[in-house]
Amino acid sequence: MKRVLTGLICMLLSWPGFGQTPTTPTDSLRLTLPQAEDQFRRHNLSLLATRLGIDEYRAYQAQAKLFSNPTVYIEQMPYNRQTRDFMPVKQSNSEQVIQVQQLLLLAGKRNKQLALAATNTKIAADRFEDLARTLSFQLHSAFYDLHYQQQAMSVYDQVMNTLSQTVTLYQQQYDKGNVPLKDLARLKAYLFNLSNERQQRLAQIADDQATLSVLLNTMPDQPIRPEVTAMDPDPRRNPAVLSLDSLVALAERNRPDLRAYRDQVTAERQNLTLQKANAVPDLTVQGTYDRNAGYIPNYFGVGVGMALPFFNRNQGNIQAARIRTQSSQQLESGYRLQVENELQQSLTKARQADQLYRTFDRRFNSDFSRLIEGVTLNYRKQNIDVVEFLDFFDSYKTSQLQFIQLQNDRMQRLEELDLAVGSNPFIR
Repeated sequence: MKRVLTGLICMLLSWPGFGQTPTTPTDSLRLTLPQAEDQFRRHNLSLLATRLGIDEYRAYQAQAKLFSNPTVYIEQMPYNRQTRDFMPVKQSNSEQVIQVQQLLLLAGKRNKQLALAATNTKIAADRFEDLARTLSFQLHSAFYDLHYQQQAMSVYDQVMNTLSQTVTLYQQQYDKGNVPLKDLARLKAYLFNLSNERQQRLAQIADDQATLSVLLNTMPDQPIRPEVTAMDPDPRRNPAVLSLDSLVALAERNRPDLRAYRDQVTAERQNLTLQKANAVPDLTVQGTYDRNAGYIPNYFGVGVGMALPFFNRNQGNIQAARIRTQSSQQLESGYRLQVENELQQSLTKARQADQLYRTFDRRFNSDFSRLIEGVTLNYRKQNIDVVEFLDFFDSYKTSQLQFIQLQNDRMQRLEELDLAVGSNPFIR
């Protein structure tokens, strides 16, 4: 039996395609991260819809610049009972009155409305940038996760391909009575467990593919193949060199959601100023022409009108605006504290993931061919059996998958740190 197992291992080592990564379909959409970001910015439907919201508030801002329209009043005598004329137009037998009114806003209401509209436009822009930031994080997260899940699938395909060949050859030897059933059963059980693990990876790949398909607005049935360069430890992306204070300062400048809270405070203050101005009555200027006035013919008159603020001085709206201003200030302070906690948490996780990644010994992964030759040599010396042979394959699979997962975890934590900061903190 020992000779049989040695022969099987040697055949597997010389099997064409052993240790090679399976090729991807030719119709896969291959994208680097910059290419994915460019397509995301140009084609994501949520971004396009939210960008239109900025134009909407710009239209409101343009509306706030406009003056009130003048009002024209015309009065015509329909019937002269003395002359029995219908719709008389002669001055001797008719009466016409024309009035023109113009509303004039006092207390700087127009400028205050314009300032409030401009701030609302900034808030809409902040919301757009925050949506872009959040969706960009989802894009990066799914992009890297899909890349590393596909790498993990390559490991499963390599190991399962080797093990399937082993099971096939063992089945042939078992049918001939050369190997015991217990060894064949161990191989089949291990292969079945690998199939279950591989199926879970396929489900995660399907989720990542669906996420990227929505974000990039591509066909759902088009496979996406992320292209990522080798992620060796990069000193420029070392979270250990970052400080919390510097990250807080960056977040204050770069996070659009934090800017939106600050702009909301500004908007509430401007609204309070506007409501106080609304307590001042507006002025109406009027010009009147009366063709056959009772005083003199062709009467021209000028008048002004104003509401008397005896009962309604806009007290309720002023009080409500004052409360909203205080509330927005409290919300801003609370959100700033939340951002600081997010930064602390993200920095801690990034440091832990990066440190673990940098301390992982990757030499085993690069020396698999030499190691399996050593396994074969040890078997020829009758130092290992089938169980130890499977243990080696399981160790190899686990080591490969752990290294891939470490890379994935590191990139995910770095992306979470970028999300918390609002930009890449390693780019100055």
